[in-house]
Amino acid sequence: MLVPVWIALGVSGAFVVASLAFATVRGLAAWRTFRRFRRRAVDGLAEVTRRIARVERRLETAGETALRLQRARAELHDSLATARLLSAAVAEVRATVSRVTGLVPSK
Repeated sequence: MLVPVWIALGVSGAFVVASLAFATVRGLAAWRTFRRFRRRAVDGLAEVTRRIARVERRLETAGETALRLQRARAELHDSLATARLLSAAVAEVRATVSRVTGLVPSK
């Protein structure tokens, strides 16, 4: 009767050792997968942070460019107003000159 008990105990011990080995292998695989995922997530987050910083710089530059364009537009409006004024003055002088030359007899 003692031999079947020792056989059952040996088989049970073998199953326990095999289960522990299986659990250890699976645990190590899970740990490696977790580390790989964490590394990729951190690298991805760093890349996103770099891209966001570049976008922020571009937006800042775009804001400065928009401000320069607004100033240039205001200067252009001032220049156009001055040009209209000068054009009106030249037209007035021409009209006056043509009236005066209209009075002068021509051959």
